[in-house]
Amino acid sequence: MELDTHLVDDATFINDVREPADFRGVSFSNYRKTEVKRAFVDNMHKIKLEAACYWCSELLCAGHLMDIWEILLYFMAKHIHLGNPRLVIYLESRFRIFRNILSQSTFVSELQLRNKVDIRKLFAEMVCILTLSPRKHSFEPIRINRVEEFDMTHMTERLRAPSVKFAEPVFQEEDPKELYIAVNEFSYAISREGSNLMTACYWIEWMLEFDAICRKRREICRCQRRTKVPVETKYQKDIIWMAWDAFNHYAKADAHGEFIERSMQSLLQLFSIKYTTACGKRRRYLLYFAVTLLTEPVPTNVEIVTLDHKKILASVVEQIHMVYRQIKKNELSPNTEYLFSGMNKRSTLEQSMRKLEVMETLGGVPRLSRSDGGAHDDDDDDVFA
Repeated sequence: MELDTHLVDDATFINDVREPADFRGVSFSNYRKTEVKRAFVDNMHKIKLEAACYWCSELLCAGHLMDIWEILLYFMAKHIHLGNPRLVIYLESRFRIFRNILSQSTFVSELQLRNKVDIRKLFAEMVCILTLSPRKHSFEPIRINRVEEFDMTHMTERLRAPSVKFAEPVFQEEDPKELYIAVNEFSYAISREGSNLMTACYWIEWMLEFDAICRKRREICRCQRRTKVPVETKYQKDIIWMAWDAFNHYAKADAHGEFIERSMQSLLQLFSIKYTTACGKRRRYLLYFAVTLLTEPVPTNVEIVTLDHKKILASVVEQIHMVYRQIKKNELSPNTEYLFSGMNKRSTLEQSMRKLEVMETLGGVPRLSRSDGGAHDDDDDDVFA
């Protein structure tokens, strides 16, 4: 896409007096963030482009940029995956553009990015392409029974690898020995010899759950540092990187080809975006997607966007300003302060809620239940819950 580094015109320029802290748990128009994210995903799923772009813009105008990225990654990996495998490389390229825009911009907070033409068009393009993309069956998480799955008498029923050689290429000296069997079984399941999607996903969940149990008991389980993983140093010993080592090794060793290797690298980059340990479970579908690249037939002739959809895409991107014009009706701009000047002294939160009630008379926004003014939902560690 061609970048436009200018700010938007006055008709859609968001001039809002609220600070980033005022949007904790809520969208720009004061809808609960959890409900906005669900509406965003739901409308993408139903191929309702205008509504999907609206809810994306609600999050963008409130500075919730990482929430948008989480939803795009979630939707691509859970609902599309092999329906359009080129999307993973596309999304990684768009994240690099996003990162470049941030590095070249001078801003105090992410709220200022909402008025940049290139940012608005970038997210509109991604939402449009993912919404219109062909899809496959949606992944569902494999559940682990903590009582049975970590009992060795039950665990032996899951062992399928004919030898212990499959973990050897990825297991390092300081990796926890208690994970060798799990890593070996996982490696076997993603190898050409074992090739089993469900089994590989099971061992991913087993390792994630094992890690969670250790943390709950304050018995932190660490692997040898993976220095090449593009995350903060303190997270380079998380055990999930053992799975990524296996992905990369078997993509090359089993000669899956350049496209699969490139896709695997893009998946790793996306998985590593602002990584914390909680990302293991939150981004599990990226891991599932990586498994499918090694265990299922991968179509490489699917276009990122079809010729017919290119016309829709161009129209959506060019008309995205209309969505922001609608959202702008709910801004608390400096020139509306006179509407509230006669109010008695109240807490900051109460004043904000009163202002939003007055601003609602401008109308014209989709109806979701708004925040009740109580404690905001703290949903930073989940996709939309």
